[in-house]
Amino acid sequence: MAQPLPSVVFQVSASAFSGINVSVSEKKIRHRAYLPLASGLVEPHFDKPNIKQPASLAAVLKEGLAKLHYSGDNAACLLPEPCLKVFIFAFDSLPSSERERLKLFRWRAKKQLPLLPDDVRLSYQIMKSNANASPKVLVSMARSAVLQEYEDLFASAGVKVGMVSSPTLSLLNLLNWAQERSFILVNIEDDSVSLAAVADAELTLFRLKTFPAARSGLIPERHTIENIVTEIENTVHFLEDREKRSPNALWVRSRSAEFLKSILSELESRLPLPVKLVDSPWLAGANTVDQALLAPLFGQV
Repeated sequence: MAQPLPSVVFQVSASAFSGINVSVSEKKIRHRAYLPLASGLVEPHFDKPNIKQPASLAAVLKEGLAKLHYSGDNAACLLPEPCLKVFIFAFDSLPSSERERLKLFRWRAKKQLPLLPDDVRLSYQIMKSNANASPKVLVSMARSAVLQEYEDLFASAGVKVGMVSSPTLSLLNLLNWAQERSFILVNIEDDSVSLAAVADAELTLFRLKTFPAARSGLIPERHTIENIVTEIENTVHFLEDREKRSPNALWVRSRSAEFLKSILSELESRLPLPVKLVDSPWLAGANTVDQALLAPLFGQV
């Protein structure tokens, strides 16, 4: 049986706590919240502690829950991209045993991360493939110690989190794969850029590039823009070499509308691909700031 869609979705990033409370049946936003975080409260990382000041972050969460009129419903949570590892693996076949599958996925992940920690928690989704194609599996991993930090934070506020995902995977739910067919989704956060490639309506690649120095202001913005655009170019060329064709379009989302303008200008001068902004019926009528900040949340509803 399919799980009911959550009516409340939260996102925690290095720079903000955000959330929405919606009526799923009416496609209506009831309440929304966006609260900036002081520098250093959350420092996303796969291997290191993320929440540096739990009491201060808990106070922000309490304020956000009040703005959302949270009443104890099951919620979905989007965690910072850098604290997760996402892989796409292809197999000739898959074991029928759940235990053997998890063992196989862990073994494949260890080829990518030789020092894979023992306390990693793993979730997976077997993706629909074209007829006669090898099965592909989307695998997400996070350290138990890191997940526990976020679980403790929400539990202390009485929040019931039923599902955890990444912002980029959530944004993919807003795009019409059957219509678009082949594209790259680019999700730009304050301290990272994620790229998800879809070819023939199948997810084929996921990349994450972090640049924490950009958030601290230690490097000029133009250098961050250059790094992001170069990463996008490299991904396009990699797909051209591997699949012998280019994606049909780039779908782009950034937390900052002003920053996005600079990215779009640079992309249009360097790549001969249509560049589109991630959109959703949920965002119709919202101002550009809300569209940029809240878009990943709507991928869960």
